Amino acid sequence: MWGRLVLLGLGAFVVFKLSLILYRRRKFPEPHEDWSTVDLEDLDFPTSFRWGTATAAHQVEGHLVNNWTVHEAANGLEQSGAACDHWNRWREDFQLLSDLGLNSYRFSIEWSRLEPSEGVWDDEPLERYSNMVDDLVARGIRPVVTLHHFSHPAWWEEKGGFAKQENIRAFVAYCERVFEALSDRVDTWVTINEPTVFSIMGYALGMFPPGKRSPRSTLRVMRHLLSAHGHVYAALKKKQPEAQIGMAKNVTLFDPKNRWSPIDWPLARLLERLWNGAWRSGIQHGRMFFTDIPEAKGSLDFVGLNYYTHVLTGLSLPALRNMRFPKRRHEVFTEFGYPMYAEGLRRAIEFLAPLNVPIEITENGVADANDALRGEHLKRHIWVLSRALADGYDVRSYHHWSLLDNFEWAEGYSMRFGLHHVDFETQQRTLRQSGDLYRNIVQKR
Repeated sequence: MWGRLVLLGLGAFVVFKLSLILYRRRKFPEPHEDWSTVDLEDLDFPTSFRWGTATAAHQVEGHLVNNWTVHEAANGLEQSGAACDHWNRWREDFQLLSDLGLNSYRFSIEWSRLEPSEGVWDDEPLERYSNMVDDLVARGIRPVVTLHHFSHPAWWEEKGGFAKQENIRAFVAYCERVFEALSDRVDTWVTINEPTVFSIMGYALGMFPPGKRSPRSTLRVMRHLLSAHGHVYAALKKKQPEAQIGMAKNVTLFDPKNRWSPIDWPLARLLERLWNGAWRSGIQHGRMFFTDIPEAKGSLDFVGLNYYTHVLTGLSLPALRNMRFPKRRHEVFTEFGYPMYAEGLRRAIEFLAPLNVPIEITENGVADANDALRGEHLKRHIWVLSRALADGYDVRSYHHWSLLDNFEWAEGYSMRFGLHHVDFETQQRTLRQSGDLYRNIVQKR
């Protein structure tokens, strides 16, 4: 009996000491500003800084047949359908970019349009993408092309997609084809968008295609995505060494919900390692989850940062499948269910800084159908970004998510992120007040 008590006591002491060590290594509570004392108009950006917005093909183009439309139909989800009909209205939408005074636009190529069947290529869609690039360049807007933003051909998904290493060859071939067609006018390329989100949502939580729930498959896909990026990076740099090639990484921060819990601290560290640290290790050292991925080491000319929030973790983990997250008392919930935490943008930048490459903010936005929060969200995040630049961090651009209300993946049309409201019945675009605010910020800069 006494022996068991001693062991329990020793165990409790070790857990307590571990909690103290973790506590000392990290501020708690996590950094928060007293926003009532902050002058959000006090901004300083270099004239070379780029201002933009971002979209993704499946979310705006409409009338697609790919892994996502198959997933929508198979699971009784809201179907993307016409989306914003951007495929036919892109000139109108590009005029919206000009009206906002932007000089950078991030968009994605839809692989399923170019290669609808394995080995069968359709040149007409690629010609339209080429026309889009010409139009952007003529407007003085830098095109930032994303090669994979969650969607790909259904036939490739049937072959296993990123779950099989041998499928990477087909992905590289597609990337090379697009690069050869557009690289004479496009300098900045994002190979893969949010590899961790794609892996965990599709292979652990089952909310994205292929809708699986397998920890082993999740880790394998995470490794394969990094490998695919590395192979694409090498292939494209061989064709055009001066091209700027990167990835877009969603940096979600994980903070302990309870400062005194011996569980919350190590759990937050574990989740942050899984979500963020493993990816960074792969880029820095060519190794992820005890597996060598040499082609990934140093394979970035810049890193794209997608930042939205932090997650408070603890014994009662958030119900991720229902997108319900806890928050601090003073934080404000967004319509997506997570809190607005602008201070975290600085922490996300600090996390990426050791990669020693320029940072581009490739996504930052908020779901806000009534436009009640987006203005404050914009001002706070841009102020945090301004302070980071003043402190010497090499951030080159800010792309707001998104130009338009669009199809928001697993949430369908229920979440509205656009600077422009979209009436999906008439396809009419209307600039929101927050869009006008963003335009004024850009023009003053």
